[in-house]
Amino acid sequence: MDLVIGDPRHGRVEISVDRERGVVDVSSHSLPNATMMRREGSVAGDPSPIGTRDPRQIVLTVGDESGRVVPGTGFATRRSYRVGVEFRDASYAFEPVSESLTRFSRNGTEFAVFERTPLGSIEASWTSRAPLTPGEAALGYSLIGAYGVGSPGMLKSIIGHGGSPF
Repeated sequence: MDLVIGDPRHGRVEISVDRERGVVDVSSHSLPNATMMRREGSVAGDPSPIGTRDPRQIVLTVGDESGRVVPGTGFATRRSYRVGVEFRDASYAFEPVSESLTRFSRNGTEFAVFERTPLGSIEASWTSRAPLTPGEAALGYSLIGAYGVGSPGMLKSIIGHGGSPF
């Protein structure tokens, strides 16, 4: 599955997702390459595109730097779909706020909101509250590929009507 996003700040961003192998690749002329993947030999056990919410099974690389990904359980509440990342001596949060919106923040300061439109495309709105590096933008896009944008509410999660992976 591939997704192409026209980012207002970073231009064309391509997100490639291989669900079978559990690999998400982000590429763009203006961003460093980013890859998030399940460790070799691990088995998919989660409906997310990357196939796992076990932090021990996730490898993250942005450019030549690595980070640690800690996803929530992804069950019932929107907050359970939150994904935390430790990267470059900072803490990042990728937090769904509705069925179609996810907030992206660093050390508690929001710097982007990602929206899944009714037609399924993804739009990025970058704030000017915090400076953003190209590596951080690539990180945000890798999280979109691995865990999607937005999350279902509690009732939909419990009865199993999750929604779009992007």
